[in-house]
Amino acid sequence: MWFSQRTGWLLVGIGLIHCVIGVLLSWSILVDWHASGWWHSIENRQGLHMDRFAALWFQVSGVSWVMMGWLMQQWLNRFGTLPKNFGWALFGMGLLVAFVLPISGAWLFLPLGLLVAFHPQRSATH
Repeated sequence: MWFSQRTGWLLVGIGLIHCVIGVLLSWSILVDWHASGWWHSIENRQGLHMDRFAALWFQVSGVSWVMMGWLMQQWLNRFGTLPKNFGWALFGMGLLVAFVLPISGAWLFLPLGLLVAFHPQRSATH
């Protein structure tokens, strides 16, 4: 039950870890990107700098998980439970990404999704 009441904070942790790993793995990309001056430096006449594009979206997804986790925790604190379908969506997302990218942190979404999906529901009178 302790983990079920803190699934939002678990997602915040996953998002923070994702951001830190993203910075570590893309450090040379970030240095090169910084040397380009950041502004309008992902796209050029030849197309996209896919390495910068990937680094950007890696961070965007991590920050999004931090924000979603915080929102989940606020919801849990107020209402005591999250919609079960939200848990299944987290599980499904983790399963899809783990299938196409097995060496990743996507596996963390499987137990997180199950914690949300199987969280005991409060009574309707609460």
